[in-house]
Amino acid sequence: MLFRKLNLDERSRANSRYAAAIWLGVTQVLLAGVVFYRLYVLGQPDEEIRDFQSVMAISIFGYIGLQLYLGGVMPVPTLRGALVLYLVLTFAVTGVCLIIYGWPQASEWANTWLPALVGPAIIVALYALAARLGEWRIERQIERLHE
Repeated sequence: MLFRKLNLDERSRANSRYAAAIWLGVTQVLLAGVVFYRLYVLGQPDEEIRDFQSVMAISIFGYIGLQLYLGGVMPVPTLRGALVLYLVLTFAVTGVCLIIYGWPQASEWANTWLPALVGPAIIVALYALAARLGEWRIERQIERLHE
């Protein structure tokens, strides 16, 4: 055997997971800072930092998805809550795009309006699905403990 087996109690495991989550958040913020610095300060084209953006997106959305499903601690939005979240995200994305790019031509709707309307819907739907599945997972585990 190469390593001794560690017998960690629940508190040690919780502290370890908490520290790892904090460090993951710090690295994600730093990576986002690098992307914004290279985009807006150094003026590099988007194509040169596509790999950083991909890694950052996979890391952030993967972490949130795992927390939603495995943790079962994130709130599950009601239909009204999901609609409000969708509208807020849609107006935020649309507002920022209008400020940056101006009013788009009607012929460019597939590249301007469609992503601003469909993107938040996909994000809210995936969030609600992962949160609900996580809640069901935790409920099943609790039911098994009481059997």
